[in-house]
Amino acid sequence: ITPLQAELAEKVPMTDDLCVEADSGGHTDRGVFHALFPVMRRLRDSFAQESGTTGPVCVGAAGGLGTPESIAAAFILGADFVLTGSINQCTVEAGTSDAVKDLLQGAHVQDTDVVPAGDAFEVGGKVQVFRKGLLFPARAKKLYELYRQFHSLEQIDAQTRHQIESRYFKRSFAEVYAETKAYYAQVMPEMIERAERDEKHKMALIFRWYFVHTNRLALSGDPADKVDYQIHCGPALGAFNQWARRTRFESWRERHVDEMAENLMAGAAAVLDDRLTALWESSAGDAKQEAAPFYAVG
Repeated sequence: ITPLQAELAEKVPMTDDLCVEADSGGHTDRGVFHALFPVMRRLRDSFAQESGTTGPVCVGAAGGLGTPESIAAAFILGADFVLTGSINQCTVEAGTSDAVKDLLQGAHVQDTDVVPAGDAFEVGGKVQVFRKGLLFPARAKKLYELYRQFHSLEQIDAQTRHQIESRYFKRSFAEVYAETKAYYAQVMPEMIERAERDEKHKMALIFRWYFVHTNRLALSGDPADKVDYQIHCGPALGAFNQWARRTRFESWRERHVDEMAENLMAGAAAVLDDRLTALWESSAGDAKQEAAPFYAVG
């Protein structure tokens, strides 16, 4: 870099915007937004003060945002912008299947579960998914329990093995491994080389196949495979569904992401206006009541 660039690097932030993600659909650490966000915002302020950088670094909010009230709360906490996620899964523009959208349209806030993440299976990564009427969450947890309990596929008892092959995978472990082997041979051959040496790693690759497979099932929307759909989703969608009842947004076929965003932001502005007006009137009334004796004496 040039001397000028080196000088500017001490003053100009390396980012323009940061987004603080709380408990969300998909990959999640189950963060509590009202605890997490103020800390991150103070970190932004302290780093800016210590480094002497110029220009604002905006801090936004994501995770759990599906109603005007939740978005208003994010702005009250100081968010510079908001980002929705789960609610966009159930829109015309979403790339998932109509069958999945039909399921999500009926979601409530309690209809999610946290399960092992397929792409971070060995290290215990978590994703939040839709669970109502589906067997995927229970099956995903079962596979992870088996992975932690055993060191190879051969250690799994015959009954459990038959259950996984016939009900979960609908094919044998050998068939799954052949498909997995063919894929990794093209992109990461070292994964297969390790699997040939390490039986536990081989088991992990075979179990991880199920998570890829269930994603594909959700995208294709075959009704015969409905119980195995893997649908990343957080409770924000359930909250949105309740807010959208008896409106044109009740049907996902009327949900367009741009129109939803406009209505949610307008709704958040109305919530803020109502709350601030109520607080102002309440505080003004209390002040007048406290001062009443003095007015009477006068």
